[in-house]
Amino acid sequence: MESVIDELKMILEKEENLLNQLSIKQSDLRNAVTEKNWEFLISSIAVINQISDEFQKLDIKRDEIQKNLSINELKPLMESIRLVRSKLLKCKVENRVLGDYVAIAKSFVQDVVEKAVPQNRNKNYSRDGRIIQPQPKSVVLNQLY
Repeated sequence: MESVIDELKMILEKEENLLNQLSIKQSDLRNAVTEKNWEFLISSIAVINQISDEFQKLDIKRDEIQKNLSINELKPLMESIRLVRSKLLKCKVENRVLGDYVAIAKSFVQDVVEKAVPQNRNKNYSRDGRIIQPQPKSVVLNQLY
């Protein structure tokens, strides 16, 4: 039984380490978005996806081990479990904040494009009576450096 507890402790430490790395990368991602550094943004997303995959694998193992243990057996690890959960919550909040920022920016860009090139919002019907969503007109922008 002691080896199972040790294994769970090791998994929790690895999860905590991964969440620390994830938090740092999320901060980098936020900076890349606000500074419009798209190359760094892509590389940050790749690293975040890799960390998330590793965390998910560890979390599945942790869940399997934890299901087989009683509350009394988990008591020595409660502080580690609480710490991992709090860091996970922090990462979720950071994701939500970034998601809100991107949604607001997307809405702003859509508003600007709609005002610059208004689209036809009438319903179009196919020959068999189905509603077809109108497709936006193509817009070509010349970019000068």
